[in-house]
Amino acid sequence: MPVEISRPSDRAAILAVARSVGVFSDEEVDTVEELFDGYLEGPEESGYNFLSYREGEAILGFACWGPTALSKGAVDLYWIATAADAQGKGVARALFDAVVEAARAAGRWLMVIWTSSRPEYQAARDFYRRMGCDLKVQLADFYDRGDDLCVFTFPLEALNPKNHPR
Repeated sequence: MPVEISRPSDRAAILAVARSVGVFSDEEVDTVEELFDGYLEGPEESGYNFLSYREGEAILGFACWGPTALSKGAVDLYWIATAADAQGKGVARALFDAVVEAARAAGRWLMVIWTSSRPEYQAARDFYRRMGCDLKVQLADFYDRGDDLCVFTFPLEALNPKNHPR
């Protein structure tokens, strides 16, 4: 399977993927680095889990997720990123499906995803909709003036195919 639990040796490649996407600021890439370092210290302590999409030894994408603090059933999907030269090849979908599987295995029943309303995040918002996620909240000027917070949810329990065309 091309998606597996991230290894400590994936750190540089994960950061390279984050930079290659072209929409993340330096501060956002620094946040990926901070979360990965927490993951390396221990997912249970940090609350961060990383998955890597591999093709041979190359990392083509990664996902970061974790249990939502103070919730018995929710998880946060913090990041899904696909290297610029691998976009449109199913990497993000494979990562999304792997996070769903891992979160279900952990006994969770709801995934929550925060993203930006900026135009460069349109592809991400479209992806989440294709995966069956519902936009529940759009909070104006959350990140910055003109940059809204878009909160999507995805039910992790059995899905009705009519309501969630995955």
